[in-house]
Amino acid sequence: MVDDDRDRKSLQLYDYKYILLYTDFWNFPNWVLPAETVGSNYFHSYNCPITNCVLTRNHKLLERPTDYDAVVFHVGAQGAFSLFSKIPSTRTPRQIYVAATMEAPPHTFHPLEKDANFFNWTMTYRSDSDVLWIYAEILSLETGLRVSHTENPQWLPWDRDYRNESLLQLTRKKSKVAVQFASHCGTFSKRQELIHEIQKYIQVDVYGKCGTLECLKYSNQCYDVLDTDYWFYFAFENCLCTDYATEKLYGSLEKYVVPVVLGGADYRKFAPPHSYIDAQQFSSISKLVEYLRYLMEHPQEYVKYFWWKQHYRIVEAEPFCELCQKLHNQQDGERIQHYRNIKTWWFDEMCHQEPKIWFPKNNWF
Repeated sequence: MVDDDRDRKSLQLYDYKYILLYTDFWNFPNWVLPAETVGSNYFHSYNCPITNCVLTRNHKLLERPTDYDAVVFHVGAQGAFSLFSKIPSTRTPRQIYVAATMEAPPHTFHPLEKDANFFNWTMTYRSDSDVLWIYAEILSLETGLRVSHTENPQWLPWDRDYRNESLLQLTRKKSKVAVQFASHCGTFSKRQELIHEIQKYIQVDVYGKCGTLECLKYSNQCYDVLDTDYWFYFAFENCLCTDYATEKLYGSLEKYVVPVVLGGADYRKFAPPHSYIDAQQFSSISKLVEYLRYLMEHPQEYVKYFWWKQHYRIVEAEPFCELCQKLHNQQDGERIQHYRNIKTWWFDEMCHQEPKIWFPKNNWF
């Protein structure tokens, strides 16, 4: 049954678009959906502009595999599917095959070189994807429209005269310098080596397998300390890839802590100006630390990093909302595209190995 309590047989197939989640998403068979099959109510809950879609993990919901308008494959995991044994035995020209992943190229383990001319659309965090699959998005409180994740986001200029006495009082109660949550330690970005160097100058508490402190994953109490205890949160990504900005950024932006970011993204597209500190804009660790100390010594300047909260809000992103809309917006007779070489599109020149901020290379793993 779909989640709007209507019998599937009563739905007119031409009024609804059916989306089949063909593979598992890591260890989540239902892709973190509330049920194996969801319909209009699910899309309504995310305020999608178009809601007449059915999203299912049940391969037998429709009579034939060719009845589905879109078939989504998770390409992050190795062995997610095989082109020779597990894909649908038949396919129609009107069907859309979608390559989906939230992970960056270094963590994409499916062999995409075998998938020439197989996929029609991509669903990833990259801004040039056909469908965006991102961790969160930032909306304007005035218009309700998304501002982040656009090619030329129209952010308001940050308020250099911003003052907030209640935030100033909150800030003055903070007793610890910086914190990081990390359990993936040997990363392409060499973030832990960088943290170790920073720790020579200032206190950085590290929670998770990469540090000495423990915190239950997804615990609210764990994240509450960002408001009460710490001045800075090190939102360092595990790899430096184009457009790759994860929950580390958005989870910290939601709190009253200033994120220090390290990644391959142009953060100007993903967060308001003067809402974060980009480590790669500093020539050395000492220069970065000098600036962090300056903010701690001048709380009024630190508080200005929260000016944007009066104008924007962060919301959870729902990629299937956009996928549903895109399926309905297709024109009759429109030629369906194919990715001739999706491996090249995904991997070539999308990541770089070394962060721009300098630190001793003899300390790398």
